[in-house]
Amino acid sequence: MLKNQNLKRIGDSAPGSLDDTIKKGIDGIYENSKPPPKFIIDEAKYGTSQLSKGAKDGPQMSNDWIKGSKRLENQVGPKKAREIERALKNNEVDRVLSKIDDTGKVTTYKIDKSGNIGGPWP
Repeated sequence: MLKNQNLKRIGDSAPGSLDDTIKKGIDGIYENSKPPPKFIIDEAKYGTSQLSKGAKDGPQMSNDWIKGSKRLENQVGPKKAREIERALKNNEVDRVLSKIDDTGKVTTYKIDKSGNIGGPWP
């Protein structure tokens, strides 16, 4: 994501190494200077890790999970969170799973509003 010049990371900064402290919540939110989409929400998983299906707010990366437990507000503040929620409602957000294998290769997949993994992204 960080290599795409049209995407600006907003909210929490990206981890610098695998030794950084793990933060709970959304792994990365990006604003696209050349929409569509307006925003990209990314979840990174290493090795065999999978998206959680049993989270209290619904499946991980679903609309309910993204909007639940103040995840957006905690990451980007209330004003930008409302903007992203409107974009989610208008289908202007891509949800992405970034799978990182043991060699460091990253493969990205699109996730639907229910948290289901689809085909390759973009």
